[in-house]
Amino acid sequence: MTVAALGFLLCIVLEVVHYRAYTAPSSSSFCSVGATLDCASVALSRYSTFLGIPLALWGAAGFLSLLAAAWLRSRWLLPLAALSTLASLGLLGIELFVIKSVCLLCEGVHLACIALLVIAWRQRGQAQGSYLDRDSLLLVFGPALGILTALLVFQKPYWGAFSWKGDVPFAQGKTEQGHPWIGAEEPKLVVHEFTDYSCPHCKAASARLLREVAAHPTKLRVVRRQYARMPCPKGAAASCQLARVAYCAEEQGKFWHADRWLFEHATGRHEVDLGEAASDIGLDESRLRGCVERADIYERAYADAKEASKKRLVGTPSYVVEDKLLSGEKLVKRLHEL
Repeated sequence: MTVAALGFLLCIVLEVVHYRAYTAPSSSSFCSVGATLDCASVALSRYSTFLGIPLALWGAAGFLSLLAAAWLRSRWLLPLAALSTLASLGLLGIELFVIKSVCLLCEGVHLACIALLVIAWRQRGQAQGSYLDRDSLLLVFGPALGILTALLVFQKPYWGAFSWKGDVPFAQGKTEQGHPWIGAEEPKLVVHEFTDYSCPHCKAASARLLREVAAHPTKLRVVRRQYARMPCPKGAAASCQLARVAYCAEEQGKFWHADRWLFEHATGRHEVDLGEAASDIGLDESRLRGCVERADIYERAYADAKEASKKRLVGTPSYVVEDKLLSGEKLVKRLHEL
């Protein structure tokens, strides 16, 4: 029971890390100690949620079931511990080989799962009841299923403002210079947000700023500015490819869908599968493939990156309001004035 309770508490802490990674991306994390040991990178990956629920909360629900099974000495303890261990090993593989960053808190959860499996195996002879006992099923699975159902119904997805799968819920257009904007048609505040789609912190910051647009749809406008950190020599397939995909999606009237898709699929990468992008976003694939290789598209990406460099941006995300570079903290203050 102690190990299950510890695993539950670790999952709750992980959920706090996940929440803060998206709602307060500039804050530091106590479990982020480098590029390869970074809880924030794992939290900001597209693998941190499943079926609309953060994995940390799936884990907490699972440990509730394990805790109940251990308390009842239920026969369900061993299969549940085995299932949780298999899931943990799969998630560890994703961390190591896909995200290429490890979360120390996650490893604590994985160790708790393995420890529970060892304990359940050693105590399998003491298991009581049957797998189909109604009271046991209700106590082992009822609370977890109730929590997961409530999350599916009531939880607001703080990790994203809107999806590429639906309609864009705000007004949109282009500035006189041709940069796409979203939000208020007659704004009180215009924020030029410079981002790189491969940047995990940009993913969180952009979602956070779009939530501000949702809160102030008649006052706030966000202008998307590309600051691809990769060089853009023509003919290099991976060079600034993400920005080029966004420009080409814009030509097909799908810029903001592509913007959301790229932040979801390109974090930590410099190249995406064009066929997958076209299918998901709803683009003509042949037009997309031809467009990303056009000289003018390369030139646009290069020009945007050069313009961003002239503004002496220190990195991404960066914010410019009324031609003045603002820190994340100062931007928050301006947003509070709306």
